[in-house]
Amino acid sequence: MPSWLITGSSRGVGLALAQALLQNPSNFVIATARNLDVAGLKALASKYPKDRLQLLRLDVANTANVQEVVAQVSSLLPNGLDYLVNNAGVHPQPITKFEDIDLELFQEELEFDTIVPLRLTRALLPAIKKSKEKKILFITSAMGSFARTTPLINQCNAYSVGKTALNMLAHKWAASLKYEGVIVAAVHPGWVKTDIGDALLVWMSDNAPNVKQIEPAASGQGIVKVAEGLTLDKTGEFWNFDGTMIPW
Repeated sequence: MPSWLITGSSRGVGLALAQALLQNPSNFVIATARNLDVAGLKALASKYPKDRLQLLRLDVANTANVQEVVAQVSSLLPNGLDYLVNNAGVHPQPITKFEDIDLELFQEELEFDTIVPLRLTRALLPAIKKSKEKKILFITSAMGSFARTTPLINQCNAYSVGKTALNMLAHKWAASLKYEGVIVAAVHPGWVKTDIGDALLVWMSDNAPNVKQIEPAASGQGIVKVAEGLTLDKTGEFWNFDGTMIPW
């Protein structure tokens, strides 16, 4: 039974991922979030038994909490963790010019995009290496691509910088983990109907009206398909949720 741990599962893409995975009776899902007392997770917990779904409270920015969850994962998964999906994200300054960015918030966002997933992944790496699949996904954004961000003037500036850094983390780390059989991918979830995605609504409607948002369910299903199809010879690549490649 493939095992999955998803961060930021209380809503949006993270919740949609958990929902998509649980439709396959062969998957075991650990859904984590800072707040488990939300309708979406409660609904899943009422529908699926604990041998299919475990809810764990996880504040990915809290080092002590990370260690607690690592211990819980070791107990739940004696054969290792097959898939780690680093999905938790923040977006505090969506339409702020660089001239006006709050530097303290910017620093916090950069840390959340880089150090936080690095720390969690490093802590769970022994469990990942122990598993059969050995796959790590970093949910990022096409706005972290140099080739894709130029037209988005004054949109998601801090967010784009943070995701570009995350992309490099995934790309560089993949090169060394490949020799241990661990597969790494950076994955763009699409322009999804979430709080983060909605920050672009006005700009996109004015400047790119033909580009449509997608439902979280479509994103979740696509990410699952990408994850299951990952192979070691393609490690360290930048994927769109629909299975196509994104230029760095």
